[in-house]
Amino acid sequence: MLTEANVPDSDDWWLMRLANRLGDGLPRMEKLRSYRDGDALLPTDSWDAATSEQYLRFMKRSRLHVAETLRDARTDRQEVVAFRTSAAGDENGDLIAQAIWDRSRMAMQSVPLFNDVGDFGRAYITTAPDPRGKARWQIGNEWTTISEQDSRFPWVTRAAVSVGYNSILRTEEVTLFRPGYYRVAFRSTNVPTLPSDGTNWTVTSDWSWVSEPVRTGAIDESIVTQLATPDGFGIYEKHLDTLDRINEITLNALTLIVMQSFRQRAVMADLDDRYPEDHPKAGQEIDYDDVFRTGPAALWTLPATAKMWESAPTDVRPIYEARKSELKDLCTITRTPMSLFDSSNANQSALGSQISHQPLVNAVNRMNRVSGVSLAQAMSQSLLIEGQESRAEFTQIAVEWAKVNPATLAEKAEAAPKFKGGGATQAWIDAEVFEMTPQQRRKAETDRADEAFNAALALAPATRQAVNTTGANDGE
Repeated sequence: MLTEANVPDSDDWWLMRLANRLGDGLPRMEKLRSYRDGDALLPTDSWDAATSEQYLRFMKRSRLHVAETLRDARTDRQEVVAFRTSAAGDENGDLIAQAIWDRSRMAMQSVPLFNDVGDFGRAYITTAPDPRGKARWQIGNEWTTISEQDSRFPWVTRAAVSVGYNSILRTEEVTLFRPGYYRVAFRSTNVPTLPSDGTNWTVTSDWSWVSEPVRTGAIDESIVTQLATPDGFGIYEKHLDTLDRINEITLNALTLIVMQSFRQRAVMADLDDRYPEDHPKAGQEIDYDDVFRTGPAALWTLPATAKMWESAPTDVRPIYEARKSELKDLCTITRTPMSLFDSSNANQSALGSQISHQPLVNAVNRMNRVSGVSLAQAMSQSLLIEGQESRAEFTQIAVEWAKVNPATLAEKAEAAPKFKGGGATQAWIDAEVFEMTPQQRRKAETDRADEAFNAALALAPATRQAVNTTGANDGE
């Protein structure tokens, strides 16, 4: 039992505090997940099963899946290419830091990591040694992991918890991470109680600690690092109402199109209620539904003065224009180029394209700066785990990102001679103009050295021949 749950700043108190915060945030996570996956417009009224199923099918056809594109517009441009440390000879990136990144399979894990930051506003990296004592990163989000940051120094994690289930021991486990140590608590349960459907989760004091705190060696901080957007909100979290309007406009347009397949018709005339005396059904009430039965070969007998009326179709183009206007506003306030949704904007001039993309470039650069601090923090801890104190100084670690808005080959070819003529070194041109990755820059340096060596070998016989010829002429 957690006997010190009411003692502020105790391990028991932090476990209860953070675990309940995690449980309280699950409805938010489910709401954002539904928009991310395109399931936000679901029926909420109490209809019968058949009506609900038909309505759901129609609603799904009405969705315009915008949220994922808004996120991908930023996260697709977030690519880490190297880490720079204070070690000597790391002009093209520190190879030991790169090995940590590669060992953690971050080329793959960075995609869901940055996507989680974009969708939910926050994500996490847990730095821990593998069985060989090498540092390795594990990613998580607030479905299972949550932290509390220092209000004065938001890059400092005061405490964090991560929830999991051990199916062999049939125990639910919470790992508490605090500066310099971590600690595991458990409780027996045949099934995990942490919900995955967005319902709340409440934690009581029926947990027991597995052991005393386990020290994290040379790391005197929490080994859980939070990555967050600049404001802590998901990219589209503040604009869910706009997404709802766009989908509702689409639903209204499709509803009009479908309903117009059943256009109303009417006969305008002074019609009798009963059949006349000379009719075989004289005196009987006339069933006009039967008289005006529709069909490919149906004939209607009408009075000479009768007129036919048919409902006019509704023009849905203004509705779609309204949706386009809403979508344009959404792109403006989220700093997303409209060309991602409207192909007619793709053929604009180079200057116009650059201007329209600049807000997005600024937004991605801002996210990179914020995420770069967290990645440098995690890398510093990883280097300490591997005993690389000379490289682990946080202030000397920098993240090198791929260009957010890369230049075309033609632009690179045109710019390179100009910078060369201006006195720029080839190494600088490789990095800034040709936008090479550190691996490509190292290979380019090796290739240039090989070319110079081969050229010297090819020149040597000709030089010796010239020397011999000059000596023979002098002897004559």
